[in-house]
Amino acid sequence: METAAIERVHTGIPGLDHVLEGGFPKGARVLLSGGAGCGKTICCGQYLYKGATRYGEPGVYVSTEEPPSEFKANMLRFGWDFKKLEEDKKIGIVDAVYQRVESEIAEQESLQAILYNLRSKLAEVKVLVEQLGAKRLVVDSLPGFGFRVTDLNTLREIFLEVGLLLKDVGSTTLMTTEIVEGSGLISRYGIEEFLATGVMVLSLVKQSSPLRKMFVRKMRGTSHSLNDFAFTIGREGLEIKGPIGVRSLSRGRGRLHSLGRKRRVN
Repeated sequence: METAAIERVHTGIPGLDHVLEGGFPKGARVLLSGGAGCGKTICCGQYLYKGATRYGEPGVYVSTEEPPSEFKANMLRFGWDFKKLEEDKKIGIVDAVYQRVESEIAEQESLQAILYNLRSKLAEVKVLVEQLGAKRLVVDSLPGFGFRVTDLNTLREIFLEVGLLLKDVGSTTLMTTEIVEGSGLISRYGIEEFLATGVMVLSLVKQSSPLRKMFVRKMRGTSHSLNDFAFTIGREGLEIKGPIGVRSLSRGRGRLHSLGRKRRVN
């Protein structure tokens, strides 16, 4: 008996659909992890913009790190007019940055108060997803929900609430988190990845010429390469250029293919 093919959601990022057997699995919760300046927010914006304009799939953007006005202004450099998409009811934007302000005012909030504020904001997200019929959802970023919370049990409660919302709405979701340099973790707290059915790590390698890399660490229901993939950020956003240092076998003899280098002929 054949198993049904997994329905795919186009990423809107040239080259990435090919890496992921056609796109993100429908309903997936994908964690985008990486240091500052790696392109996480741009990737999220591209996913939502292309979804709304090319594939007819409305989306919702939840911002916990920067005011939505800054996000929209930054996306305009790629020609992505989120203000117009909002007006056309193709994109919804939720400002969750307010929690940071409240946390700064209150020296120590109780878990009950934190969860009350969080649940009211997540309820706002759910209503907007339903109103727009949003197929795509972005949470940028997960750690922003736990700003200034140092207790790991409280953080687990916060992320559990977010995880319940993501499962409930069923949208294909991108979530972001930061990698703290030297921590050895693939997320800020080491627990965000447990909300995800897929994890992609973005990094910026500083060498003679800086190199941006993407690594698909896991993607449920997808047979993906375990190679790093080089990507660029240009006028039209992210684009996957190809694998870096791919080792393959041909007729029993190992060959090394490196991006941007011609294979030596013996």
